Amino acid sequence: MNPTKLNLQFRLISFCVILLLGQQLWGMESPAEQPDSFPGRKSDWNGFARYDFKVERFPVLVVVPHKAAAGKPWVWHGEFFGHKPAPDIALLKKGFHIVYMSIPNMLGSPEAVEHWNLFYRELTEKYGFAKKVALVGLSRGGLYCYNWAAANPEKVACIYGDAPVCDFKSWPGGFGKGKGSKVEWQRVLDRYGFKSEEEALAYKKNPVDNLAPLAKYHVPLLHVYGEADEVVPWDENTGVVASRYRQMGGRIDLIAKPGVKHHPHSLHDPKPIVEFIARNASVGKKRPLPRHRNDPVGIRSATLEPSKKVVYKLVDEHELYLHVFEPEDFQSGDRRPCFLVIHGGGWVGGEPRRMYPFADHFAKRGMVGISLEYRLCNKSKGITVFDCVKDGRSAVRFIRSHANSLGIDPQQIIVSGGSAGGHVALGTALFNQVNDTNDPVDVSPVPNVLVPLFPVIDTSPAGYGNQRIGKRWRELSPVDHVRSGLPPTIIFHGTSDTVTPFAGAKKYQELAIQKGNRCELVVRKQGKHGYLMFDDKLYLETLKQIEDFLASLK
Repeated sequence: MNPTKLNLQFRLISFCVILLLGQQLWGMESPAEQPDSFPGRKSDWNGFARYDFKVERFPVLVVVPHKAAAGKPWVWHGEFFGHKPAPDIALLKKGFHIVYMSIPNMLGSPEAVEHWNLFYRELTEKYGFAKKVALVGLSRGGLYCYNWAAANPEKVACIYGDAPVCDFKSWPGGFGKGKGSKVEWQRVLDRYGFKSEEEALAYKKNPVDNLAPLAKYHVPLLHVYGEADEVVPWDENTGVVASRYRQMGGRIDLIAKPGVKHHPHSLHDPKPIVEFIARNASVGKKRPLPRHRNDPVGIRSATLEPSKKVVYKLVDEHELYLHVFEPEDFQSGDRRPCFLVIHGGGWVGGEPRRMYPFADHFAKRGMVGISLEYRLCNKSKGITVFDCVKDGRSAVRFIRSHANSLGIDPQQIIVSGGSAGGHVALGTALFNQVNDTNDPVDVSPVPNVLVPLFPVIDTSPAGYGNQRIGKRWRELSPVDHVRSGLPPTIIFHGTSDTVTPFAGAKKYQELAIQKGNRCELVVRKQGKHGYLMFDDKLYLETLKQIEDFLASLK
């Protein structure tokens, strides 16, 4: 080989080695990958480094994670940064950056959108932030987030709105249920350049009117709102967005907080918010499909989403939800039958999604379908089977006492459940002594109809759950609490069930009939535990049998 050429190759290799060592020793990186060397004043924000500086002449801030996640995902607040910071702190721990630009009096105007464009370019081009950002619009921050997103839909990973303003006619205009704000309304007229109030009222680029760009780019939305919001009425803002976005084929998740006004914002447990943002805004990761078992019902559940989730109970700063499926023709003021279904899992596992197909099926039949979330047994947290039953009874009480807002007939509540969920379902009618101390005891938790599916129905040593419940097992054993005056009941059970033995279901039916109750038992010969969940034909057959039973009660 030519000595000169060899020498040049050696020098080139040596230079690359030195450059690589320099990068490792002194942290040299390309500008797009520069790790958070921001200008301005550095301070501490909940244990993370915060940088305050200016872009153009406007104050901005960036809060930096201890270690940035792959691709530098980030969250951008429209307004009120720092209020209810729990979701931000959790996302910082996951490697997200949190940012905010202070232009509080621009109310999402076209001028504000232009300033946001400059800040976006600064963060993505100079600091290597992800090209798609998660937007957080709290209250008036909704105007900033939605207006910028409509102008830049390809740059948006998702939007989380918390009691968000989606129509300035509602707030600050006050041309609906809310009282509005004269000062802020004048700012709208000034910032948007309207020559008259009439011109503002005719404006067609409010978020409620400008959702098509987001739907085109399949931007997922999450709204958390108080149903008693007196400042930004939810039905004039979130309600309109949800209806129109879904008609366009868009995905929006709703979390309703009954009885809550404009404040407080957020959730006691921010997990649903954090999971929504992390799932949709993480870079380089496929969005995980909802978990399901490899069975027909599980496959169906993977494609279904509820109309909304409603907080029915708060336990130790943790919200419990009703996953509500509304009929397509559902309207405010309806009084529909309700089909509440409860998942199984031995009181220690399972999730509401497992029973989505049942809730969805009966919603398609004109009912309000609900899949229940309840606490799962946890020895370290002191959660027992008694707590599972308490939650089931609390849920029926909540549905009955909030029937008007849910659009439900309080005298047509059907409660179903599979396995341990069947036990909780039966417990709503049977276990009068098991009640949450915060429940309104004057509201009955007893449903109008019971539909247990292969339920835990005998907790004696001969049945299921005896060791998990312990010495007090008899207090939670359905066969030991049969009495007269129980709701009409249809039980589905297999003769080869070795988990919750068939003998328990047979005994329960016999005792119920002896006490003068209507109780039917649908027997599946050779049927194993959960048989109808693993055979699509049997699943559909069961649904038809439930429908026929309900029709016979009219």
